[in-house]
Amino acid sequence: MQYASLAYLNLPTEYFRETLSSRYINRIQKLANALKSIGFGVILPEGSYYLFVDFENVNELKGLSPTDAAMYLLEKVGVASVPGDNFYGKSEEGKKYLRFAACRSNTDIDNAIVRLKEKLHPVMT
Repeated sequence: MQYASLAYLNLPTEYFRETLSSRYINRIQKLANALKSIGFGVILPEGSYYLFVDFENVNELKGLSPTDAAMYLLEKVGVASVPGDNFYGKSEEGKKYLRFAACRSNTDIDNAIVRLKEKLHPVMT
């Protein structure tokens, strides 16, 4: 563990400014585009790798609480998310949101996107 920490601390500054940054930006954009295509309203992060999404326009999740929507995704789709109301305290504002993390590998994100697109559909208006 100490050798790994030392190697990490000795990486060039460009790794943190360019390589690492672009890696996460690409993952965030890939996941955001997929979620939008399914009907999620996506709020892009401004400094993290978490995507906050409105799930009201996803047919299978419409009318569910954030907890029920997150459980549906976990149990029926095989994708984990966090209920958005956890981030709003006692406010009702979070009742239509979920949070996704784009910190997993590209392979994990690609697999999640496939499952989401197979199982979820936008609300038809």
